[in-house]
Amino acid sequence: MTYRLCAIGGVDGRIVGPRLQEAVVDDFKAAWVPERPTLGWEEAADIAVAWTRRQCAAQGRRGLLVTVAKDDLGPGSLEDFARRNEWTTPRSAYRTGVARERPVLAFVPDEKPLAVAARYARGSSLCVVEGFGTKLSGWARAVGAVNLLGDGEPEPLDQRLAGALDHLHLMGNNGWSSGFGQDRAYDVLTALADEGLLDREAITGDLLARGHSPESVTRLGSLIDRIAGGDTRPPRRRR
Repeated sequence: MTYRLCAIGGVDGRIVGPRLQEAVVDDFKAAWVPERPTLGWEEAADIAVAWTRRQCAAQGRRGLLVTVAKDDLGPGSLEDFARRNEWTTPRSAYRTGVARERPVLAFVPDEKPLAVAARYARGSSLCVVEGFGTKLSGWARAVGAVNLLGDGEPEPLDQRLAGALDHLHLMGNNGWSSGFGQDRAYDVLTALADEGLLDREAITGDLLARGHSPESVTRLGSLIDRIAGGDTRPPRRRR
């Protein structure tokens, strides 16, 4: 079966109408520090810490640092921020009574720490430092994050890709696991590949921002990688 991108009430084959719905993303003020070859970790941390401290002062709340693991932060602004506020990881977040609705700084997170950080930041603010290969431009676009390096606004998404994201979101109730959701996701993703619009960063970041679990987004990312690598065989269903 060939899936052709179309908007509800639109014309088969092209998106001509508006997106199916506005993205429902986490409720916080967001900022990020993109990874750059010329930007050191300490400088990136300094920028993020300064922004998060201003949020703490404006809101009268203690901050929270979220990292992948509790490794040695070394001397500097990040260690000072952790010492003066609180610090958690995905492993410890479920066992501690850390308060929510507070300014959060997520330092070089992958999908799991980013989801934890977003949960604590709801109703407050979140600053993220990108790094270690986890690309966050799609997430930053979806949540409207301010680029703290002063780069310009991102280019708007192609309307065909924007509409496809809505479809993928609606089909993600089962985390795009084997069955209907994954089959429909495959159809949407192969159509995007045919259009030259299979943007992994935009797709996975947008859907993570909409609240899909890190495990689900990773599963979808693997399907994207398969299709991008030329393997367009339909997914096998579990028996």
